[in-house]
Amino acid sequence: MHKNSIGFTILLAGLGVLPPLSIDMGLPALAPIAQSLHTSDALAAMTLSLFLVGFAVAPLFCGPLSDRFGRRPILIAGCLTFAISAAGCAFAPSIQLLLACRLLQGLGSGAATVLSTALVRDLFEGHEARARLSQIGVLRSFAPMIAPTIGAWILSFAQWRFIYGLLAVVGAVQLSIVYFGFVESAKLNKSPLTLKALASDYLRVVKHRISFGYAVMNALYFGAIFTYVTNSPLLMMKHFGLSRQAFGIMFAGTAFGIMAGSWVNGQMSKRKVLPKVPLYIGMGLASAAVATNLALTALHLDSPMTLFPCLFAFTFSAGLLAPNVTHGCVEHMPDIAGVASAVMAFSQMMSGALAGMIVSAAYDESTSWAMTIIMMSYVFASALVFFTVVRPGERKLARA
Repeated sequence: MHKNSIGFTILLAGLGVLPPLSIDMGLPALAPIAQSLHTSDALAAMTLSLFLVGFAVAPLFCGPLSDRFGRRPILIAGCLTFAISAAGCAFAPSIQLLLACRLLQGLGSGAATVLSTALVRDLFEGHEARARLSQIGVLRSFAPMIAPTIGAWILSFAQWRFIYGLLAVVGAVQLSIVYFGFVESAKLNKSPLTLKALASDYLRVVKHRISFGYAVMNALYFGAIFTYVTNSPLLMMKHFGLSRQAFGIMFAGTAFGIMAGSWVNGQMSKRKVLPKVPLYIGMGLASAAVATNLALTALHLDSPMTLFPCLFAFTFSAGLLAPNVTHGCVEHMPDIAGVASAVMAFSQMMSGALAGMIVSAAYDESTSWAMTIIMMSYVFASALVFFTVVRPGERKLARA
């Protein structure tokens, strides 16, 4: 499979859609799972939490392993684990076994997904890498737009187990593509795989001002995104009274913002626009959007209609930022791109989980304050890291 082929782009995008499909398709099934397995709603909701735990942990080990043993064996192991564990979920006779399989599914998804970034670093440079990441971002954006609808559609004529059966099929297809179509891309790191060497690699990324700065910037921005994802269902449906269908349209609209931003960034990359341009535009637009929504809340003018335009601008900015931030993190670590990708994936997931807990605890069930304040705090913190850590580091490197 040639690196410039459509098939290779679909392969990379396929690795990236495993998490949103695994999370969002199962959202409508939580109540049926609890009823079918004679358990509580809280334990059924743990199917999401344990998946995220596995997804966060896997990159820490799989990234370094892929630097030393190659991307291909880790991808095969990740896709195989994902497919088998999804099948296990489909046939699980108890909530305990379902939770165990969801943890394994998260591990498999994390192993496969983190390497998509490393593959781009292996095979592409500069503007071409950012353009390819943008293409992947456009394709990935479809998953959160359609996944809840697919899950609800399956439940309209079949049991919840068929959702996990479909995920098992998706994993098997992805495994076949990797096994038969993917040729190793990594230039292997020959240093010994010891705890000391592993710690040294991670420390090298953390000490690199630009790479780690981009990872922190990405994690903080993702915290803002996950604040919106966590709080918007309660805020829009329970507080503002949107129907499920109306909320689904709104949520799909903001997901489309990411896709649109990724497409615009891809066009800019093809024209060899310097990456600092979409980064400045993205951070500026995002900061203005979240500040405006906070002002609307303060003025008691907040509603789905007034908040949505700025939420769209916020997610559009995410599409502009993500490819450039991702490339900025791994660009300076070609020999340990897997480790750099792991640092970014782990910090992103931990930041998102923390943001979800904060907004859940802060939400008062009657206003938009929690969502708008926390989103603004995360976006402003991300911008602060960009302007005080990353950009000065890049200017210093350019002068060297």
